[in-house]
Amino acid sequence: MRFSAWLPAIMIAAISTAMIPVLAARPLDASLAAGVFPPWWSQAEILTAAAGAGAILATGTLPFVVIVRSAGGDAAKRLSDQGALFSLDPNGAAMCARTEPR
Repeated sequence: MRFSAWLPAIMIAAISTAMIPVLAARPLDASLAAGVFPPWWSQAEILTAAAGAGAILATGTLPFVVIVRSAGGDAAKRLSDQGALFSLDPNGAAMCARTEPR
């Protein structure tokens, strides 16, 4: 059997394995989270949705990542409700801007 026949299965396995730590990096502080929004959304749509989840503290190094603080302590849920694909702990995510909570 040729390598090219196995390539799709190898790629799916590699991507799935790489996503495990990303999805496991849930926010430790429930009031602070980095929301990862759909990359095809405009910057205005992303910022409007993030503002609906809480106070915007910073944007990530990727334009579709926004760090928010929710006074209610449910930042990840609020980001999800606003359309974020998933949320991460902003202190542990390499794609997030380093910021001090305000």
